[in-house]
Amino acid sequence: MSTFSEAAQVSSRRHANRLFWLCFLSYACSYIGRKNFAACLPAMIAEGFLTKATGGYITTAYMIVYGTGQLLSGIIGSKVKPKYMIGTGLLGAGICNFLMGLSPFSGALPVIWAANGLFHSMLWAPIIRVFTDYLPDESRAAAGTNISVSCSVGAVLAFLIPSLVLAVGQWRTVFYVSGSILLFSFAVWCIGNGTLKQYLRRMEEANRQTRQAVLHDPQPTARPNRRGARPSLLAVIMTSGLWMVLFCLFCNGALRDAVESWAPTFLSEQFGLSGSIAALISVIIPVVSVTGTYIANWLLEKHIHNEFYTAFWMFIVAVFCVIGIYLTRNTHALICAFLMALSVSAMWGVNHMFLTVIPYHFAPLGLSAAATGLFNCIVYFSTACCSGLYGVLAEKLGWRALILIWIGIGIAGMLFCFLGGKLWGKKNRLIPEEKNV
Repeated sequence: MSTFSEAAQVSSRRHANRLFWLCFLSYACSYIGRKNFAACLPAMIAEGFLTKATGGYITTAYMIVYGTGQLLSGIIGSKVKPKYMIGTGLLGAGICNFLMGLSPFSGALPVIWAANGLFHSMLWAPIIRVFTDYLPDESRAAAGTNISVSCSVGAVLAFLIPSLVLAVGQWRTVFYVSGSILLFSFAVWCIGNGTLKQYLRRMEEANRQTRQAVLHDPQPTARPNRRGARPSLLAVIMTSGLWMVLFCLFCNGALRDAVESWAPTFLSEQFGLSGSIAALISVIIPVVSVTGTYIANWLLEKHIHNEFYTAFWMFIVAVFCVIGIYLTRNTHALICAFLMALSVSAMWGVNHMFLTVIPYHFAPLGLSAAATGLFNCIVYFSTACCSGLYGVLAEKLGWRALILIWIGIGIAGMLFCFLGGKLWGKKNRLIPEEKNV
C-alpha cells in the first residue's frame, strides 16, 4: 500500500469505513430479496399455488444459476470494477422480486427466480474484491468478518418482513416490499460510490503497483509465467493443496443454505404452525447464526491457525446440533429452531473460512474475486442439488429420514476438512509471508 501523510490516512480510513458500510447495506438488502422465497413458501403451498416439490425446483433453479453466476462473476469480477457489477446486481434483483409478485401462474416462477439468482451472483465476489483492493491492510480482516453480520441482518429481515406482511396480507406483497428495498439499496450504492471517486482511484493505483511487485518476485509458491502474467487460479489451487476445499464446500452448502431454506416448511409441517408463525420462529436462525463467523475467526486467530481445522471443529458442532434436531423433532418448535440456528451458525463459520479468509491469500496475485467466485459456485451448486432433493425426500420419506441424511453430510464434511487441514498445513503460502488474514 502507498504511504500517506497522517491526515491522508485519517481521510483514507473514513472513506474505507464508508465503502464498507455501502457493501454492508447492499448485501443485507440482497438477502431480503433472496431469502424471502423460503419464508413465503409455506403460504404459497397452503394456498395451493405451489407444491413442496415445485418449491424445491424453484429453489434449485435459483441455486444452479446463482452458483454458475458466482463462477462467472469471479472471472469477470477480476476485470470489471466492482461498483458496476454490484450496482447491476442490485437493480436486476429488485426487478425480479417485483416480477415474482406480479406473476399470475407458477410456471414462470422458476425462470424469474433463476434470473434473480444471476443478479444476486454479481455481489459477493465483487465485495471481496472491494475489501482486498480498496480497503487498507489494517481494515481488511475486520471487514471480512463483520460483513457476515450483513448476512444475518438481511436474513432476519427476510423472515421478519414476510412474517409481518403475511399476518395482514398476501405473499405477493412480500415480493413487492423486497423489490422496493433492493431498488433503494441500488440508489444508495450509486450515490455513495459517486462520493468516493478520488479514494477509489488512489487505491486502484496503489494496488496496481503492489501486484506488479508480486508478479516479479522470484520467490512465490505460485510463480507467474515467463511473460510475467498472473498464474492461473487452477494452478494455484493445485499447488497449494487447496483442491480439498471443493469437497468441504459441497458439504457446507448442503448443511447451510439448503437446511435454512426448508426450516420454515419443516417447522410448519412438523408442528402444525401457520406460515406466518413458522417464518417468525425461523428468525431465530439468522439471529443466532451471526455468532458462527466470530467464533470461527477467534478459533483461527487464537488457537488453531489453520482454516481447514477450524472448519473441522465447526462441522463437529453442526453434527451434534443436527443429532439434537433428530432427537427433539417431536417436542417443541422453538427447541428445533434453536438447534437449526446453531447448526447453520457453525456452517457460517465454515463459510467464512473458505469464502473470505482463504481468498484473502489470493489478493496479491489479483485472484481474490476469481477464488471467491469458484468457491461460492461450489457451495451453491451443492445447495442447488440438495434443495430440490430435500423437497422430494421430505415428501416421499418424511422429515425423519431427511434429518438422518443431514447427519451423514455433516460427518462427511468433518472428514474432508480434517484431510484438507493436513494438505493446507504443509502448503498454506500462496505468496511469501502473506499475513493479511
